[in-house]
Amino acid sequence: MVYEIFMPQLSDSMDEGKLIKWMVSVNDKVKIGDVIAEVESDKAIMELQCFKNGVVKALYIKEGESAPVGTVIVDITLDIEEKTHLKNNEVEEEFTEMREEKPTKEEYSLVRAIASPKARILAKSLNINIQALQDIHKLPVPSHVKDIVLYHKKRFFTPKALSLIEEYSLDISDFQVQTKQDSYSVLEYIKDKNISKKQKISSFQKALIENLDKSALKAVYHIYDYIDAKYFEKYSAYGVTAWFVKIFAKCMMEFEGFRSSIKGDFIYTSVNAHMSIAMQANRKLFMPVLKDVNHLSMKTIQDKLGEYKKKVEMSTLNLEEMQGSNFGLSNLGFTGIHRFDSMINQDDSSIAAIGASEVGRIALTLSLDHRLINGYEAALFMQRVKAVCLEEEFFKEEVKNV
Repeated sequence: MVYEIFMPQLSDSMDEGKLIKWMVSVNDKVKIGDVIAEVESDKAIMELQCFKNGVVKALYIKEGESAPVGTVIVDITLDIEEKTHLKNNEVEEEFTEMREEKPTKEEYSLVRAIASPKARILAKSLNINIQALQDIHKLPVPSHVKDIVLYHKKRFFTPKALSLIEEYSLDISDFQVQTKQDSYSVLEYIKDKNISKKQKISSFQKALIENLDKSALKAVYHIYDYIDAKYFEKYSAYGVTAWFVKIFAKCMMEFEGFRSSIKGDFIYTSVNAHMSIAMQANRKLFMPVLKDVNHLSMKTIQDKLGEYKKKVEMSTLNLEEMQGSNFGLSNLGFTGIHRFDSMINQDDSSIAAIGASEVGRIALTLSLDHRLINGYEAALFMQRVKAVCLEEEFFKEEVKNV
Protein backbone atom coordinates (compact mmCIF):
# COMPACT_ATOMS: atom_id res chain seq x y z
CA MET A 1 0.00 0.00 0.00
CA VAL A 2 1.17 3.51 -0.81
CA TYR A 3 1.07 6.37 1.67
CA GLU A 4 0.59 9.67 -0.17
CA ILE A 5 1.88 12.91 1.33
CA PHE A 6 0.27 16.11 0.06
CA MET A 7 1.39 19.71 -0.04
CA PRO A 8 0.18 20.84 3.42
CA GLN A 9 -1.85 23.93 4.23
CA LEU A 10 0.38 25.57 6.82
CA SER A 11 -1.83 28.62 7.32
CA ASP A 12 -5.46 29.57 6.65
CA SER A 13 -4.43 31.91 3.83
CA MET A 14 -2.08 29.45 2.12
CA ASP A 15 -3.13 28.32 -1.38
CA GLU A 16 0.14 26.78 -2.53
CA GLY A 17 3.49 25.87 -1.04
CA LYS A 18 7.07 25.95 -2.26
CA LEU A 19 9.32 22.90 -1.81
CA ILE A 20 12.49 24.40 -0.38
CA LYS A 21 14.51 21.23 0.24
CA TRP A 22 14.09 17.46 0.19
CA MET A 23 15.55 15.70 3.24
CA VAL A 24 15.11 12.27 1.62
CA SER A 25 15.74 10.56 -1.71
CA VAL A 26 13.98 7.77 -3.59
CA ASN A 27 14.54 4.36 -1.93
CA ASP A 28 15.39 5.95 1.44
CA LYS A 29 13.86 4.28 4.46
CA VAL A 30 11.75 6.61 6.60
CA LYS A 31 10.05 6.22 9.96
CA ILE A 32 7.44 8.03 12.01
CA GLY A 33 8.59 11.52 12.95
CA ASP A 34 11.30 11.83 10.25
CA VAL A 35 11.49 15.23 8.56
CA ILE A 36 11.21 14.61 4.84
CA ALA A 37 11.13 18.14 3.46
CA GLU A 38 11.15 21.86 4.17
CA VAL A 39 8.11 23.71 2.81
CA GLU A 40 7.61 27.46 2.50
CA SER A 41 4.14 28.88 3.13
CA ASP A 42 3.04 32.46 2.70
CA LYS A 43 4.34 33.12 6.23
CA ALA A 44 7.26 30.88 7.10
CA ILE A 45 9.41 27.84 6.25
CA MET A 46 8.37 24.72 8.14
CA GLU A 47 9.39 21.08 8.37
CA LEU A 48 7.19 18.40 6.82
CA GLN A 49 7.15 15.13 8.75
CA CYS A 50 6.35 11.55 7.82
CA PHE A 51 3.77 9.75 9.96
CA LYS A 52 4.32 6.19 8.71
CA ASN A 53 7.21 3.74 8.40
CA GLY A 54 8.21 2.80 4.89
CA VAL A 55 10.41 3.45 1.85
CA VAL A 56 10.32 6.54 -0.39
CA LYS A 57 8.77 5.43 -3.70
CA ALA A 58 8.63 8.70 -5.64
CA LEU A 59 9.20 12.46 -5.30
CA TYR A 60 6.85 14.44 -7.57
CA ILE A 61 8.18 17.99 -7.43
CA LYS A 62 11.67 19.44 -7.52
CA GLU A 63 13.35 21.72 -5.01
CA GLY A 64 12.32 25.29 -5.68
CA GLU A 65 9.04 24.33 -7.35
CA SER A 66 5.61 25.30 -6.01
CA ALA A 67 2.41 23.23 -5.94
CA PRO A 68 -1.21 23.85 -4.84
CA VAL A 69 -2.27 22.70 -1.39
CA GLY A 70 -3.47 19.07 -1.59
CA THR A 71 -1.10 18.09 -4.43
CA VAL A 72 0.65 14.76 -3.94
CA ILE A 73 4.35 15.52 -3.53
CA VAL A 74 5.72 12.14 -2.34
CA ASP A 75 4.68 8.49 -2.19
CA ILE A 76 5.82 6.14 0.58
CA THR A 77 5.61 2.36 0.24
CA LEU A 78 4.48 1.18 3.67
CA ASP A 79 6.29 -1.42 5.74
CA ILE A 80 4.51 -4.73 6.33
CA GLU A 81 3.76 -3.72 9.93
CA GLU A 82 2.08 -0.53 8.74
CA LYS A 83 -0.05 -2.43 6.22
CA THR A 84 -1.21 -4.85 8.90
CA HIS A 85 -1.89 -1.92 11.20
CA LEU A 86 -4.24 -0.32 8.66
CA LYS A 87 -5.83 -3.59 7.67
CA ASN A 88 -6.85 -4.25 11.30
CA ASN A 89 -8.39 -0.75 11.56
CA GLU A 90 -6.35 0.17 14.65
CA VAL A 91 -6.12 3.74 15.90
CA GLU A 92 -5.13 6.03 13.05
CA GLU A 93 -4.36 9.62 14.00
CA GLU A 94 -2.79 10.78 10.78
CA PHE A 95 -4.71 13.25 8.68
CA THR A 96 -6.45 12.81 5.34
CA GLU A 97 -3.17 12.14 3.52
CA MET A 98 -3.85 8.38 3.78
CA ARG A 99 -7.07 8.56 1.80
CA GLU A 100 -6.92 7.22 -1.72
CA GLU A 101 -8.86 10.24 -3.02
CA LYS A 102 -7.12 13.59 -3.04
CA PRO A 103 -8.57 15.84 -0.33
CA THR A 104 -10.33 19.08 -0.99
CA LYS A 105 -8.88 22.28 0.45
CA GLU A 106 -11.70 22.27 2.99
CA GLU A 107 -10.76 18.78 4.20
CA TYR A 108 -7.08 19.60 4.28
CA SER A 109 -7.61 22.60 6.55
CA LEU A 110 -7.50 20.00 9.35
CA VAL A 111 -3.74 20.30 8.99
CA ARG A 112 -4.14 23.14 11.53
CA ALA A 113 -4.15 20.40 14.16
CA ILE A 114 -0.99 18.76 12.94
CA ALA A 115 1.46 17.45 15.54
CA SER A 116 4.22 14.87 15.64
CA PRO A 117 3.34 11.41 16.97
CA LYS A 118 5.41 11.92 20.10
CA ALA A 119 3.73 15.27 20.71
CA ARG A 120 0.30 13.64 20.37
CA ILE A 121 1.19 10.90 22.85
CA LEU A 122 2.55 13.40 25.38
CA ALA A 123 -0.44 15.73 24.95
CA LYS A 124 -2.84 12.84 25.51
CA SER A 125 -1.05 11.83 28.73
CA LEU A 126 -1.30 15.42 29.96
CA ASN A 127 -4.93 15.86 28.83
CA ILE A 128 -4.00 18.65 26.41
CA ASN A 129 -6.24 19.28 23.37
CA ILE A 130 -3.79 20.18 20.62
CA GLN A 131 -6.35 21.19 18.00
CA ALA A 132 -8.29 23.44 20.39
CA LEU A 133 -5.10 25.21 21.47
CA GLN A 134 -3.93 25.61 17.89
CA ASP A 135 -7.29 27.16 17.00
CA ILE A 136 -6.73 29.89 19.60
CA HIS A 137 -3.02 30.19 18.74
CA LYS A 138 -1.80 28.80 22.07
CA LEU A 139 0.19 26.11 20.24
CA PRO A 140 2.10 26.44 16.95
CA VAL A 141 1.29 24.58 13.74
CA PRO A 142 2.76 22.01 13.56
CA SER A 143 3.27 21.22 17.26
CA HIS A 144 6.21 19.23 18.56
CA VAL A 145 7.09 17.73 21.93
CA LYS A 146 8.94 20.87 23.02
CA ASP A 147 5.81 22.95 22.36
CA ILE A 148 3.63 20.65 24.47
CA VAL A 149 6.20 20.65 27.26
CA LEU A 150 6.48 24.45 27.23
CA TYR A 151 2.69 24.92 27.31
CA HIS A 152 2.28 22.44 30.14
CA LYS A 153 5.06 24.06 32.13
CA LYS A 154 3.65 27.57 31.88
CA ARG A 155 0.10 26.46 32.58
CA PHE A 156 0.64 24.21 35.59
CA PHE A 157 3.87 25.33 37.29
CA THR A 158 5.10 28.51 38.94
CA PRO A 159 8.52 29.87 37.86
CA LYS A 160 10.15 28.60 41.09
CA ALA A 161 8.56 25.17 40.59
CA LEU A 162 9.91 25.08 37.03
CA SER A 163 13.35 25.99 38.33
CA LEU A 164 13.24 22.94 40.63
CA ILE A 165 12.00 20.69 37.81
CA GLU A 166 14.94 21.77 35.65
CA GLU A 167 17.43 21.53 38.51
CA TYR A 168 16.43 17.94 39.28
CA SER A 169 15.91 16.91 35.61
CA LEU A 170 12.31 15.84 36.30
CA ASP A 171 9.86 14.65 33.66
CA ILE A 172 6.78 16.89 33.70
CA SER A 173 4.59 13.97 32.62
CA ASP A 174 5.17 12.55 36.13
CA PHE A 175 2.96 15.33 37.47
CA GLN A 176 -0.68 14.55 36.72
CA VAL A 177 -2.04 17.92 37.78
CA GLN A 178 -5.15 20.00 37.24
CA THR A 179 -4.18 23.10 39.22
CA LYS A 180 -1.00 25.18 39.30
CA GLN A 181 1.85 23.67 41.29
CA ASP A 182 4.24 25.75 43.39
CA SER A 183 7.81 25.01 44.45
CA TYR A 184 6.64 23.49 47.73
CA SER A 185 4.60 20.82 45.89
CA VAL A 186 7.50 19.95 43.61
CA LEU A 187 9.92 19.81 46.53
CA GLU A 188 7.58 17.46 48.38
CA TYR A 189 7.51 15.23 45.30
CA ILE A 190 11.32 15.25 45.17
CA LYS A 191 11.57 14.30 48.84
CA ASP A 192 8.87 11.66 48.59
CA LYS A 193 10.56 9.99 45.63
CA ASN A 194 14.05 10.50 47.09
CA ILE A 195 15.27 12.05 43.83
CA SER A 196 18.92 13.09 43.58
CA LYS A 197 19.93 16.27 41.84
CA LYS A 198 21.77 15.51 38.62
CA GLN A 199 24.27 18.05 37.35
CA LYS A 200 26.14 17.75 34.09
CA ILE A 201 29.89 18.09 34.47
CA SER A 202 30.94 21.36 32.86
CA SER A 203 33.92 21.65 30.53
CA PHE A 204 35.71 23.58 33.29
CA GLN A 205 35.08 20.82 35.82
CA LYS A 206 36.20 18.17 33.32
CA ALA A 207 39.49 20.03 32.89
CA LEU A 208 39.87 20.26 36.68
CA ILE A 209 39.15 16.53 37.12
CA GLU A 210 41.66 15.68 34.40
CA ASN A 211 44.26 17.84 36.13
CA LEU A 212 43.60 16.24 39.54
CA ASP A 213 43.74 12.73 38.05
CA LYS A 214 47.09 13.64 36.53
CA SER A 215 48.35 15.07 39.84
CA ALA A 216 47.26 11.95 41.73
CA LEU A 217 49.64 9.84 39.61
CA LYS A 218 52.72 11.77 40.76
CA ALA A 219 55.12 10.40 43.37
CA VAL A 220 54.10 12.97 45.98
CA TYR A 221 55.35 13.30 49.55
CA HIS A 222 54.91 16.01 52.20
CA ILE A 223 57.05 18.03 54.60
CA TYR A 224 55.48 19.79 57.61
CA ASP A 225 56.86 22.69 59.61
CA TYR A 226 56.05 26.04 61.23
CA ILE A 227 56.96 29.58 60.20
CA ASP A 228 57.52 32.40 62.68
CA ALA A 229 54.71 34.90 62.02
CA LYS A 230 56.01 38.00 63.85
CA TYR A 231 57.17 39.92 60.77
CA PHE A 232 54.04 39.01 58.80
CA GLU A 233 52.11 40.69 61.63
CA LYS A 234 54.46 43.65 61.96
CA TYR A 235 54.52 44.42 58.21
CA SER A 236 50.85 43.70 57.66
CA ALA A 237 50.39 46.42 55.03
CA TYR A 238 50.76 43.47 52.68
CA GLY A 239 48.80 40.26 53.09
CA VAL A 240 50.23 36.91 54.16
CA THR A 241 49.72 35.46 50.66
CA ALA A 242 51.63 38.33 49.01
CA TRP A 243 54.53 37.96 51.46
CA PHE A 244 54.74 34.21 50.92
CA VAL A 245 54.71 34.70 47.14
CA LYS A 246 57.74 36.96 47.45
CA ILE A 247 59.54 34.69 49.94
CA PHE A 248 58.98 31.52 47.95
CA ALA A 249 60.12 33.25 44.74
CA LYS A 250 63.36 34.29 46.44
CA CYS A 251 64.01 30.74 47.65
CA MET A 252 63.01 29.14 44.34
CA MET A 253 65.84 31.03 42.65
CA GLU A 254 68.27 29.18 44.94
CA PHE A 255 66.79 25.71 44.30
CA GLU A 256 66.28 24.90 40.63
CA GLY A 257 64.17 21.78 41.33
CA PHE A 258 61.38 24.11 42.46
CA ARG A 259 61.49 25.84 39.05
CA SER A 260 61.35 22.58 37.09
CA SER A 261 58.74 20.37 35.42
CA ILE A 262 58.72 17.05 33.59
CA LYS A 263 57.39 16.93 30.05
CA GLY A 264 57.92 13.74 28.09
CA ASP A 265 61.54 12.63 28.25
CA PHE A 266 62.87 15.99 29.45
CA ILE A 267 63.07 18.11 32.59
CA TYR A 268 62.52 21.80 31.88
CA THR A 269 63.91 24.38 34.33
CA SER A 270 62.67 27.98 34.14
CA VAL A 271 65.08 30.90 34.40
CA ASN A 272 62.58 32.77 36.61
CA ALA A 273 60.05 31.78 39.27
CA HIS A 274 56.47 31.32 38.04
CA MET A 275 53.84 30.66 40.70
CA SER A 276 50.23 29.44 40.52
CA ILE A 277 47.89 30.75 43.25
CA ALA A 278 44.80 28.83 44.35
CA MET A 279 41.63 30.95 44.23
CA GLN A 280 37.97 29.97 44.29
CA ALA A 281 34.62 31.43 43.32
CA ASN A 282 31.19 29.82 42.94
CA ARG A 283 32.57 26.46 44.13
CA LYS A 284 35.14 26.46 41.33
CA LEU A 285 38.91 26.32 41.82
CA PHE A 286 41.18 28.51 39.70
CA MET A 287 44.98 28.62 39.58
CA PRO A 288 46.05 31.92 37.96
CA VAL A 289 49.78 32.25 37.42
CA LEU A 290 52.14 35.05 38.47
CA LYS A 291 55.07 35.11 36.02
CA ASP A 292 58.64 36.16 36.84
CA VAL A 293 57.71 36.72 40.49
CA ASN A 294 61.36 37.10 41.51
CA HIS A 295 61.42 40.42 39.60
CA LEU A 296 58.14 41.80 41.00
CA SER A 297 57.83 44.32 43.84
CA MET A 298 55.53 43.67 46.79
CA LYS A 299 53.06 46.29 45.51
CA THR A 300 52.96 44.68 42.07
CA ILE A 301 52.40 41.25 43.61
CA GLN A 302 49.59 42.55 45.83
CA ASP A 303 47.97 44.43 42.93
CA LYS A 304 48.23 41.40 40.65
CA LEU A 305 46.63 39.16 43.28
CA GLY A 306 43.77 41.63 43.58
CA GLU A 307 43.36 41.76 39.81
CA TYR A 308 43.25 37.97 39.58
CA LYS A 309 40.74 37.79 42.43
CA LYS A 310 38.34 40.04 40.49
CA LYS A 311 38.82 38.00 37.31
CA VAL A 312 38.14 34.78 39.20
CA GLU A 313 34.93 36.21 40.65
CA MET A 314 33.81 37.33 37.19
CA SER A 315 35.07 34.15 35.45
CA THR A 316 37.12 36.20 32.98
CA LEU A 317 40.50 34.47 33.33
CA ASN A 318 41.92 33.39 30.00
CA LEU A 319 43.85 30.18 29.34
CA GLU A 320 47.23 31.93 29.11
CA GLU A 321 46.77 33.38 32.61
CA MET A 322 46.49 29.84 34.04
CA GLN A 323 49.53 28.30 32.35
CA GLY A 324 53.30 28.31 32.77
CA SER A 325 53.75 27.85 36.52
CA ASN A 326 56.35 25.61 38.23
CA PHE A 327 55.34 26.10 41.89
CA GLY A 328 51.95 26.51 43.58
CA LEU A 329 50.59 28.24 46.67
CA SER A 330 47.31 27.68 48.51
CA ASN A 331 46.35 29.76 51.56
CA LEU A 332 43.41 28.60 53.69
CA GLY A 333 44.71 30.27 56.83
CA PHE A 334 42.06 33.00 56.60
CA THR A 335 39.40 30.31 57.18
CA GLY A 336 40.97 29.27 60.49
CA ILE A 337 42.23 25.93 59.12
CA HIS A 338 45.40 25.02 61.03
CA ARG A 339 47.03 22.61 58.54
CA PHE A 340 46.14 20.88 55.27
CA ASP A 341 47.67 19.24 52.18
CA SER A 342 47.30 20.58 48.62
CA MET A 343 47.28 18.78 45.28
CA ILE A 344 50.17 19.78 43.01
CA ASN A 345 48.89 21.85 40.08
CA GLN A 346 49.39 20.54 36.52
CA ASP A 347 53.14 20.19 35.80
CA ASP A 348 54.33 22.10 38.88
CA SER A 349 57.13 20.68 40.99
CA SER A 350 55.43 21.36 44.32
CA ILE A 351 52.86 23.39 46.21
CA ALA A 352 52.83 25.15 49.58
CA ALA A 353 49.75 24.91 51.83
CA ILE A 354 49.51 27.80 54.29
CA GLY A 355 47.46 27.41 57.45
CA ALA A 356 46.21 29.88 60.04
CA SER A 357 48.51 31.82 62.36
CA GLU A 358 48.39 30.35 65.86
CA VAL A 359 50.44 31.46 68.88
CA GLY A 360 52.74 33.45 66.60
CA ARG A 361 53.34 30.54 64.20
CA ILE A 362 52.02 29.64 60.74
CA ALA A 363 51.69 25.97 59.80
CA LEU A 364 53.28 25.26 56.43
CA THR A 365 53.00 22.03 54.40
CA LEU A 366 55.01 21.38 51.26
CA SER A 367 53.70 18.77 48.81
CA LEU A 368 56.50 17.74 46.44
CA ASP A 369 57.01 15.72 43.28
CA HIS A 370 59.70 13.21 44.30
CA ARG A 371 60.77 12.81 40.67
CA LEU A 372 62.03 16.40 40.70
CA ILE A 373 62.87 17.15 44.34
CA ASN A 374 64.31 14.67 46.82
CA GLY A 375 63.65 14.83 50.54
CA TYR A 376 66.98 16.39 51.44
CA GLU A 377 66.61 19.21 48.93
CA ALA A 378 63.04 19.80 50.15
CA ALA A 379 64.25 20.03 53.75
CA LEU A 380 66.92 22.56 52.78
CA PHE A 381 64.32 24.60 50.91
CA MET A 382 62.03 24.61 53.96
CA GLN A 383 64.90 25.73 56.20
CA ARG A 384 65.73 28.54 53.78
CA VAL A 385 62.09 29.72 53.76
CA LYS A 386 62.08 29.74 57.58
CA ALA A 387 65.34 31.70 57.65
CA VAL A 388 64.08 34.40 55.25
CA CYS A 389 60.93 34.80 57.37
CA LEU A 390 63.22 35.69 60.32
CA GLU A 391 65.15 38.37 58.36
CA GLU A 392 63.56 41.69 59.30
CA GLU A 393 65.86 43.48 56.85
CA PHE A 394 64.23 41.53 54.04
CA PHE A 395 60.79 42.79 55.07
CA LYS A 396 62.04 46.35 55.57
CA GLU A 397 63.77 46.39 52.19
CA GLU A 398 60.71 45.12 50.35
CA VAL A 399 58.46 47.72 52.00
CA LYS A 400 61.02 50.48 51.28
CA ASN A 401 61.23 49.53 47.60
CA VAL A 402 57.52 50.24 47.01
